[in-house]
Amino acid sequence: MIPMLFMGEEWGSKAPFPFFCGFEGELAEAVRRGRREEYGWAYAKYGAEVPDPLDPATFQSAILDWPSCVTPPGEQRLALVRELLAIRQREIVPRLAGAAFGDANAHDNGLLTAHWRMGEGTRLHLTANLSPADIARQAPQTPGTPIWGGEAGEHLPPWSVFWRIGA
Repeated sequence: MIPMLFMGEEWGSKAPFPFFCGFEGELAEAVRRGRREEYGWAYAKYGAEVPDPLDPATFQSAILDWPSCVTPPGEQRLALVRELLAIRQREIVPRLAGAAFGDANAHDNGLLTAHWRMGEGTRLHLTANLSPADIARQAPQTPGTPIWGGEAGEHLPPWSVFWRIGA
């Protein structure tokens, strides 16, 4: 899949980006009503109102926070995203033609594994610990060459991700 980065996500912007539009008449009212009905529960959870998509203030609040991309955390996040995109371009894009999803397994302890068959016959393997605790690796290391995250040990550190490509 093509990576989808939302506005400012590449540098970790924390500024909200609410939906806004410039519709008029019945369509405008239908959109306003639909947003309230669809997302009211989520905003209510935090004691807020769904932003009115037709209010100019909603548009103004959606302007990107450009200065945050030149802060140390923003620069680090942007460097990470660039590195990941370069790895994707080098290791995955040339193998995409004919690629197909294989399988995925999510475990209650936070372990996630997934596999894809790449177009030229290799396999792409993902092993991730999506929890705040160490997880003992439950299976032998998958074959292949690490392309992100290094070598997974006997225990996967919290919030770690390991990508391999190979046989």
